Amino acid sequence: MLEILVKNRRFIVTGLLVIFSLVFSEIFPKSDNFSPVLQGFIVASVFFLVIPVLYSKMVLKESLEEIGWQTGNMQAGVFFGIVSVVLAVAIIILLAFIFPDFRAQYVFPAAVERSFVWFALYELTLTVFVALLYEVFFRGFVQLFWLREFGMWAIAVQTALFLGLIFMGQSVSWQVVPLIIFCPLSGFIAYRSESIWYSLAASWLFFLLTDVFFLAFR
Repeated sequence: MLEILVKNRRFIVTGLLVIFSLVFSEIFPKSDNFSPVLQGFIVASVFFLVIPVLYSKMVLKESLEEIGWQTGNMQAGVFFGIVSVVLAVAIIILLAFIFPDFRAQYVFPAAVERSFVWFALYELTLTVFVALLYEVFFRGFVQLFWLREFGMWAIAVQTALFLGLIFMGQSVSWQVVPLIIFCPLSGFIAYRSESIWYSLAASWLFFLLTDVFFLAFR
């Protein structure tokens, strides 16, 4: 038993760190004196970006390429990225017309709906940042690093962990449906390209097109 633990020490320790990050990102104490949104971003940045990077570089002393920070297979990344975005947007449009509540309950900050400048800033800052955090942690740290040896099964595991985070952190609403739809697709892009940059670009493009669609048909 001890020999097995020693042999798989890296896998076990990384797995414990993954679970720790997921759980504590939700139960971490928050102050009433600061904006809950700002606190959420700070906490998410620490657990989903800073900790994985420091663990890889300073503890394991490995290149960030191990968590997907590399060029990878560009041809596969671009091809499957485009296919995934088209498929996901088609699903969003279909759901929006089947379920009118989807369009009604998918909301934006008031300033974003009224001003193109605020909309552009929203998409180029907030949307990019959220996509980056999820890609670094779930597709990079969890899928390409921790579960690399599991191949395509890693896509299912990272998707399950992501769904667990969604259910643990908030009541499920139409607002999170795009995140849920693209999670396995983003994992597939990262798996085929061995890089998080193509899945990040595809995720951002999908979220942008989704927001444009809902604003256009508001």
